Amino acid sequence: MISMFKRLIDKNFRKPGGLIGLYIIRFLKKNQVEYDEMEPLIDLKKGDTVLEIGYGLGKGIYDFAGKNDSTFHGIDFSKLMYSKACKLNHEYVKSGRVILQCADFDTFSYESDTFNCVYFLNVIYFWDEIQSRLKKIYSILKPYGKVIIFMADADRFKDVKMSEGKSIFRLYGITEVIGEMEKTGFKTIETKEHSKEEKCYYITGYKI
Repeated sequence: MISMFKRLIDKNFRKPGGLIGLYIIRFLKKNQVEYDEMEPLIDLKKGDTVLEIGYGLGKGIYDFAGKNDSTFHGIDFSKLMYSKACKLNHEYVKSGRVILQCADFDTFSYESDTFNCVYFLNVIYFWDEIQSRLKKIYSILKPYGKVIIFMADADRFKDVKMSEGKSIFRLYGITEVIGEMEKTGFKTIETKEHSKEEKCYYITGYKI
């Protein structure tokens, strides 16, 4: 019974829904520090077009849209998160400055050379492999655009027992991710450590 509950929690962290999804929202609200630290890395300019993969409650987009004259896109395949994010960003959605999709990034079609920046927080753990996603991100970035990934190094979880059976979580090392980014074509890859959480990093790569 316990292992079944753990697998249910795993599944809902990836795609929150139902009562457990509402419970998980409590954890998602803790991302404020990460968004605050990511903002200067994004370094938005007037007229930029930005994409967040896995926007969750939409708080990051909401905060960025309130401070910057840019267009913000978001994609998340949880209907619950879509509903919450649309409600929070209602005025920006209405004005066309925020465009939210309830869809899977893997299958949703974006035109090439669309975004100045693509960013995501704690999403990489749910990807069984990252090369195909990085290639897609690279293709939809404009020349000199950038991707920003926030993640914890796999070593941070070395003492954490994962759910029994097949887990939807895939732990990546920072060095591994940087290597995959380099294979994709990203240049000038930079890392910045989280101000409070050990072994958590912001990784920035540029399409040049």
